[in-house]
Amino acid sequence: MTFSAKPSAATQSTVFSSRRVKAPCSCWQSVCVFVAQLAVTSLCILQPANGEEVDEPGSLINPVIYHNDNTHELEGARNIALSPDGKHLYVTANVGDALSVYDVASDGALSNPRTYHNGDTHELDGASNVILSPDGQHLYVTAVERDALSVYDVDSDGALSNPRIYRNDDTHELDGALGVALSPDGQNLYVTASNGNTLSVYDVASDGALSNPRIYRNGTTHELDGTTSVALSPDGKHLYVTAYFGNALSVYDVASDGALSNPRIYRDDDTHVLIGVWNVTLSPDGQHLYVTAFSSNALSVYDVASDGALSNPRIYRNDDTHELNRARGVTLSPDGQHLYVTAFDSDALSVYDVASDGALSNPRVYSDDTHELKGAWDATLSLDGQHLYVTAFFGNALSVYQVVQAVETITSLYSLTHSASINPGMDTHTLVYSPTHSAMTSPSLEGRPISTDGFSPSTTPSMTSSMTSSMMPSIEVKGENDRDYGAIAGAVTTGAVVTGAVVSVVIGMVCWATHRTKLKSAIYEMQNKQ
Repeated sequence: MTFSAKPSAATQSTVFSSRRVKAPCSCWQSVCVFVAQLAVTSLCILQPANGEEVDEPGSLINPVIYHNDNTHELEGARNIALSPDGKHLYVTANVGDALSVYDVASDGALSNPRTYHNGDTHELDGASNVILSPDGQHLYVTAVERDALSVYDVDSDGALSNPRIYRNDDTHELDGALGVALSPDGQNLYVTASNGNTLSVYDVASDGALSNPRIYRNGTTHELDGTTSVALSPDGKHLYVTAYFGNALSVYDVASDGALSNPRIYRDDDTHVLIGVWNVTLSPDGQHLYVTAFSSNALSVYDVASDGALSNPRIYRNDDTHELNRARGVTLSPDGQHLYVTAFDSDALSVYDVASDGALSNPRVYSDDTHELKGAWDATLSLDGQHLYVTAFFGNALSVYQVVQAVETITSLYSLTHSASINPGMDTHTLVYSPTHSAMTSPSLEGRPISTDGFSPSTTPSMTSSMTSSMMPSIEVKGENDRDYGAIAGAVTTGAVVTGAVVSVVIGMVCWATHRTKLKSAIYEMQNKQ
């Protein structure tokens, strides 16, 4: 056959065998189609069923939101505390001048709200921080607007009674009373005065009453300008306090009587990012410290030495990966494996995975219309780590989240999966491996405007094991065993697809090379005949 516009003499470039050249074997086309079908089938098997969400341990799901209304007093919702037995939750309403107590169900739901309002009996004007004694029998709450600290007795049903009020005077330094913490044994209480620039230590009697105040004032020895948050190490031997206006974080040694000594001050500089430092918390083992810098839009992680000293700061700044605009509240899961941080100006809540060295990774940010996080303020986890409670200052709301839990089991090879589990009865999700005291105003430290750089706000996961005939470790989802066969089938199919694709390509190349060789031979023979 000649490919030419007009008849011409045969040449090497225009003469081909008159015999019809066979195309590559059609069976290989069938093989390619079959491989493609297998790939599509495999992908379908491995996908979550019917829009099922893919969540990891520590992630948050199913938010239940309680808004400020005739039932709930949550105007300017601020700080949260849970009773030691986890059966009652307490929340302050900074704008509503109130303190509420809720009953907590096993699924984390809140009910039976009882609200205590500011008045002749209660001093709750600008109610701020709240904490309970280790035995749950007494509650302490600060009122930043009225420079007061109150102590309540706690009844078995969570109700409060017998308020005793300590006011700012010649004995007590409580001007702008804000942060409060108790020693692990409950025998000493520490309270910051944000306007007085002081930190006070009290002895605590068996009835919860306070006495023997020892006051540490801002000066050459102590950096306490605008003191906000205070926290103690798990063993109670060291205390950490933030100074918002001083842009500093200090650590003290704590004596057996609660007295403080040996202050070491870490100031904002090229090594430490502490402008507007606000909240501080420690890991359960006391080996790492986490601190938010409100004005720096940052979260820092430190290593903690045996003497309480801090080193090796790792700084996470607000950017495309981290949502830390006006970072404020920070809390850790009971097992220390996940960290939760609120971003006041971003209306966001983030969860991080925590490595053994305290480093953070895998941030997951919650900030859309599904969540009520406007002016996200505080976050507190239940004792078992299965529920997270979050306040929204401007949203006037309190939200309850379910926390995805990892459950490790020993199962047979046929249920070898990697997934996550949440509480029984909840939706199940598959895991892919791996403020001035006025409504709607910007926060302040009571009469002292916060420098905001242009800011203008508009116990451990349960571990179970089951023994089967074939001992293979896995992580399994409760109620998801019916998907195990699908998972193993998907894995096998994927292997078959990859192997088949490689073999198909190799054989196809061999066949095509053979065909070309035969074609060249035919052309060569015709040329010789001519």
